[in-house]
Amino acid sequence: MVARAQRNGRIEWLTLGLFVGFYVAWLAVVLLHQRLPWPVSVAVLALLGGFYMSLQHEALHGHPTSRRSVNTALAFAPLSLWLPYLRYRRSHIVHHSTNLTDPQHDPESFYLRPAEWNSAGRIKRAYILFTRTMVGRLSAGSVHSIGQYLLNECRNVRSDRRARRRWTAHLAAVVALGWWLFVIVGVPVWEYLLGFVLLGQSFTLLRSFVEHCAVAEGTRSAVVKAGPVMSLLYLNNNLHHTHHAQPSVPWYQLPALHRQLEGDVVAAQGAGLYRHGYVDVARRNLVRPFCQPDHPLSPGARPFGARGLR
Repeated sequence: MVARAQRNGRIEWLTLGLFVGFYVAWLAVVLLHQRLPWPVSVAVLALLGGFYMSLQHEALHGHPTSRRSVNTALAFAPLSLWLPYLRYRRSHIVHHSTNLTDPQHDPESFYLRPAEWNSAGRIKRAYILFTRTMVGRLSAGSVHSIGQYLLNECRNVRSDRRARRRWTAHLAAVVALGWWLFVIVGVPVWEYLLGFVLLGQSFTLLRSFVEHCAVAEGTRSAVVKAGPVMSLLYLNNNLHHTHHAQPSVPWYQLPALHRQLEGDVVAAQGAGLYRHGYVDVARRNLVRPFCQPDHPLSPGARPFGARGLR
């Protein structure tokens, strides 16, 4: 479906409209921040931060146009400040082509190598387990995930010339954006960092919290049957098994494809089906760790479903 649209040079106007609507909303909140109570500003920025990541994800998969340069132009703006779009695009494509959940190869795996878990002390293990609860994932996990990503990228730029070029372009854009946003427009730094950056990342982490599980058989991509608001926020990426089954399909075609592929049945037999959306996720894992931190399919790991510090 998408491949045909791209060969014909067609434009997905619905997705393009979402990009336009997003930028209009972001500019409105930024330019009118002095007229908004700060809790309202932070809340709207948080929603926009999560939504922007969904739009960037759609762009890197070849939407809304057949031209990568146009899609990149739509999604390149470093609004999150910390995530270079070109680096995100590269790592996410690797994520789709690798052994899902394996921390040795999957750049988006939240599992640890068994050796990392075995060498961790009791306090570190307790912290790791906390960040695998929904409460921990959406609080400390937001800061931790950003910090860990930046630390890993610092290592990458030392040996990867292409990574250095992409980071140089990103940082130049961040400096220009920061000057306009914080100096010219006068948006409080703390307000933007709390709303768009940290809480926006929390919305993204909520989506990714249970979307992959290291099961031995069946799909490792889960399905969360979210309502219309959360499904729009995540551009139906909560139907994650279907997205991984056909990653080039645009977001608005995923629900029909999901029914066609019987995604609920497949997910229930594999990584998991959450029939009542993120309320169901909270009921199961609000304070209980999701799966085990050490990758259960790697040599030396504890048996699947292991709990606790040992």
